[in-house]
Amino acid sequence: MAMKIERGGWVLIFLIGVALVGYSLNRYGVIDFSKWTGGKSASGSGETVDASKPLLLPASSSSSDAEVRVRVNVWVGCVGGLVANGGLDTVSDSIYGKKGLKVSFKIIDDWTEGAAALATNNVDVMLTTADVYAKDYAQFKERGFGSHAFLMVDWSRGADGVIGKQGINSIEDLAGKKVAFAPYTPSHFLLWNGLKTSGLGTEQRNEIFNQAVHTKDGIEPATLFAQEKVDAAVAWDPDMSDAVSKRPGSKKIYDTKIANRLIADILVVSDSFSAKHPQTLLKFAQGWLEGVEFIKTQPDRAYNLIGTVKDFNIPSDLAKTMLGGVKLADYADNRSFMGTAGSNADYNNILGMAQDMYRELRIIKHTFNPEESLDRRYVEKLADSFSMASSEAPIEYKEPPRGATPIATQHRSIYFEPNSSHMSMDSRAIVDELAGTMRAYENTIVDIDGNTDSTGARAYNVQLSHARADEVKNYLMEKYGFPAKRLRTAGNGPDKPIDNNATPEGREKNRRTDIKVYANPSS
Repeated sequence: MAMKIERGGWVLIFLIGVALVGYSLNRYGVIDFSKWTGGKSASGSGETVDASKPLLLPASSSSSDAEVRVRVNVWVGCVGGLVANGGLDTVSDSIYGKKGLKVSFKIIDDWTEGAAALATNNVDVMLTTADVYAKDYAQFKERGFGSHAFLMVDWSRGADGVIGKQGINSIEDLAGKKVAFAPYTPSHFLLWNGLKTSGLGTEQRNEIFNQAVHTKDGIEPATLFAQEKVDAAVAWDPDMSDAVSKRPGSKKIYDTKIANRLIADILVVSDSFSAKHPQTLLKFAQGWLEGVEFIKTQPDRAYNLIGTVKDFNIPSDLAKTMLGGVKLADYADNRSFMGTAGSNADYNNILGMAQDMYRELRIIKHTFNPEESLDRRYVEKLADSFSMASSEAPIEYKEPPRGATPIATQHRSIYFEPNSSHMSMDSRAIVDELAGTMRAYENTIVDIDGNTDSTGARAYNVQLSHARADEVKNYLMEKYGFPAKRLRTAGNGPDKPIDNNATPEGREKNRRTDIKVYANPSS
């Protein structure tokens, strides 16, 4: 029997449909109704954490810790946690098992899907990199979802790099070339940051990105390069080294042995989980660091264990090779990486640079203070459990050989008071930007060459340009603690013009400071 729907019924059905559509749009972040209602969006976690306040733990350890669900990708950096767990799921006599924890690692290789899993409560902790988290945190924040980075996992130390065909010897040589990379990943950040560090102009950098080949993962660029379908690629090992060996005359342009404080894996937790289970999260962090200690003291056993992890697909011999390109972060690394509130530690430096990239790409709308996204309380709480002594030897700096090609050359306008080596206030900001690069590219030697136009006596200009280069060097040493052996200065006076001294515009270009960045030969 047919049912007749009165006019009021049709109105009700229409309103219900509108409500469902509106809920879906809000739920998936297309429209955020919280802007008009003053409440939280549907994707919000419902919990917020103030990481500036003391960490409050239960008076006694809970007998039933919550399960910790962790997003990882197939990457050797997460082996500290895998070893602590005995595999993807907790083994009873593992480090985590003995702590009474139940931990499950979920392999989600896609970076966007990994962030979505955290935001939708399908995982509690996410493995990511500090640079990618700059994007994720900003987008989480717009949707009312709370999260914090709480543990450093590793430094990439040679595992990621930019490779080029024969004839590409510096970052500037990438101009006009076709480069393959995976967008919105650490590979993207490594390329963007390198180009920003170079002497290439904005138009040249944009051209490189506009004609680049975008891939779905970090493996495909190496394959395309080996097949000679692109001029350069951003890849990771072992695929990167394999691609170079297959293409005669090709080489690494730069990698994370040089930019050794640029790509760092971190763990991020939802505010909802950390607010409800701080004791569990503390045990989890402690167990992870104990897993790193186990790998350091008994590497062969660790390699064998990694090789047996089902679905991880990294045999023990490959695990050993891949771990040669990373520095698993121990407790001292974590303290150094996070620094103290207000310090310009590595975490803040990386997130600041990554925010610049994602703002330039219009992926995020607003920048934020990196301190907002960091919860260092768990690491600080473990101070009595681990050594504070660094496990890394200080870098030994050696002079590049005569005639060496710098990986990048910048021409910067650093202004000084007339006939003086005293830097102007605005120029200090330029040198501060250089310091951020030097911190990330720690394994480099930097030349600072002063130059003038041809106005005035040559001998005076040579002396003045050298004094100005020395002023930049002293500023970097005094403010940032860079060692003297890492910085070399020269005064060229008017001898190395880059434009015609016959015009005011040409003379202005010649009054410059050249910054040349070399790979440290000792690396």
